[in-house]
Amino acid sequence: MSLFDKNRGVTVTPDAPLKPKRVHLGFTAANVQGLGTCLNQEDSFALSNVLDPERIDSRGLLAVVADGMGGMKDGKIASETAISVIRSEFERFDYSVSLSAQLKDAVVKANRAVYNELGGEGGSTLIACIFKDSHLFFAGVGDSYLILKRGNRIYHINRKHNLLNLQYLDMITVGNIRPEIARGASDKAALTQFLGMDVIRDIDIFRVPFKLLDGDVVLLCSDGVAGVLSDECIISCLSAPSPDVMCALLEKNVLALHRGYQDNYTALVVQCRA
Repeated sequence: MSLFDKNRGVTVTPDAPLKPKRVHLGFTAANVQGLGTCLNQEDSFALSNVLDPERIDSRGLLAVVADGMGGMKDGKIASETAISVIRSEFERFDYSVSLSAQLKDAVVKANRAVYNELGGEGGSTLIACIFKDSHLFFAGVGDSYLILKRGNRIYHINRKHNLLNLQYLDMITVGNIRPEIARGASDKAALTQFLGMDVIRDIDIFRVPFKLLDGDVVLLCSDGVAGVLSDECIISCLSAPSPDVMCALLEKNVLALHRGYQDNYTALVVQCRA
């Protein structure tokens, strides 16, 4: 099923110019974050311009989630450093040139900053989105989630940088596709790319901005949310009337599982309305 609106038809009267109607989308957002069963919070997030509609019109809305990597050094420092660099770069974006290219450059700078701060001993995932003029620009590294709800379905937008997907790619390349082997690997969730590496070789990005529609809901979250909840549960939560309620339901459903180990959880929800 295509995610893009291919209907370009317009109604023409004898005196009407042949121009498509421009639909201006507004954006409302909310967030939720919790410790889970962990002692420390290593997730970080940012929303810029969310309370300023004029600023959103001129500069866009920035939403970012970064998940500091457990088992490595100072995950909170890694995620906060990444967020700080992305926010700083966003404020300097030149809207006369490609936003996608600038967002990718910002991620490269964030990676270098995390590496310089922690010397390669710490890391963070990242999902960074810009909502501008009814379009979505995004860049991602690691295994956090970017999810679109459109109608009664959700779509997982980003590609996760882990061994499972790397093995899938290798299988496709050699023409021997056996997904059950990759899924059975004990280290399938290990990250192959994250912020804090000496050199980052793969950034997931939209080179062409994605067209958003009235009623779309976009979820950015750490794996403590979408890695725990089923797609059906996420659809139900994102069907609530407002981002605040959506976030509350996501948290309620995460906690209702009463998991013995529940990672930090962070979610940002952006609702699109004409």
